[in-house]
Amino acid sequence: MAAMTGKVCLVTGGTSGVGRSIAAACARAGATVVIVSRDKGRGDIAAQRMRDATGNPRVEALQADLGVMESVRDLADVFRRRYDGLHVLSLNAATLTMKRQITRDGYESMFAANYLGPFLLTNLLLPLLRASAPSRVIAVSGHPTSLMHVRLDLDDLMLKKGFSPIKTTARAALAKALFMFELARRMQGTGVTANTFHPGFVRSSLPGSLPWLLRLPVGLAMLLASTECATGIKLAVSPEVEGVTGRFFVGRKSVEFHPRYDVADEALRLWEASARLTGL
Repeated sequence: MAAMTGKVCLVTGGTSGVGRSIAAACARAGATVVIVSRDKGRGDIAAQRMRDATGNPRVEALQADLGVMESVRDLADVFRRRYDGLHVLSLNAATLTMKRQITRDGYESMFAANYLGPFLLTNLLLPLLRASAPSRVIAVSGHPTSLMHVRLDLDDLMLKKGFSPIKTTARAALAKALFMFELARRMQGTGVTANTFHPGFVRSSLPGSLPWLLRLPVGLAMLLASTECATGIKLAVSPEVEGVTGRFFVGRKSVEFHPRYDVADEALRLWEASARLTGL
């Protein structure tokens, strides 16, 4: 790991799973770490435990609901007032619902929290990322082999037709991957890199959202999962990937992603649709 003293990292979903693993690694490397949690109490507890475990006093929690665009804007405002730099933005927050739910903005809740909110947050913090370059944006998505068989319907991003938790999760994961590819293209030459990654089998709190028939077996399987996300940690703190951008990482290695459509065109069209939805 590179020494990160003097660097600032913002980690969504930092109270558990992939986000907690990445946040802790950044803290151990000496960075100032800000974790984002939907629940303020849970975030404060996670930050205190991380300070105790890493010996780094510079760990703070901020509250935000990434599925609500006003909350995302408030988060960006608070962060910009408190910090004058941002070197790592790690997008890991995710939610899981069994039924289609609509946010106050009129968006399907999973797509909003898992993709639209991170898209808006990143764009609001881009000036800070550019001013702090070299800086990194990394985003959890799915496995590229699976995502190759998923296709976004840009006319129905809110899944009004044919909603299912699996389909919605997959589409949000694909959207984040395409977002990183387009962000990398737009940030060429600025010192801001953007990459997406599959986290591997990492212990998570998401099984708590499953129906009880699935909660027990999945929860038992989680006991065998790792508490560390090696790929995410590498992308956040390793000097090996300095300057690497627009790539898909699995098992700490860059892999190819070649679905049966023009990825660059799809990523651009998604960006434009997302900008309209979020008011950018």
